[in-house]
Amino acid sequence: MATLPTPEQCARAILAIFVTHFGLRPGEALPRKNFLTIWPQRGYSPKDFKVGLQFAAESGWLVLLPGGKSYRLTKNGFSDG
Repeated sequence: MATLPTPEQCARAILAIFVTHFGLRPGEALPRKNFLTIWPQRGYSPKDFKVGLQFAAESGWLVLLPGGKSYRLTKNGFSDG
């Protein structure tokens, strides 16, 4: 039986999309639609994205921008990712 990823693992996968896939730096933002294209290709479910995003936001790694359709990478998210 497959092991489900933890919220922290999901959050780190989100950070990897910011930093490794798109090459973004602290303070730069990424639209939600960019994640929705890449996320399932990495073997994660929509639920994994939701819990990972919540963990990343609570950890101060990402900031949800007004309108809820984009996320900004913080310095902590860049260095912890």
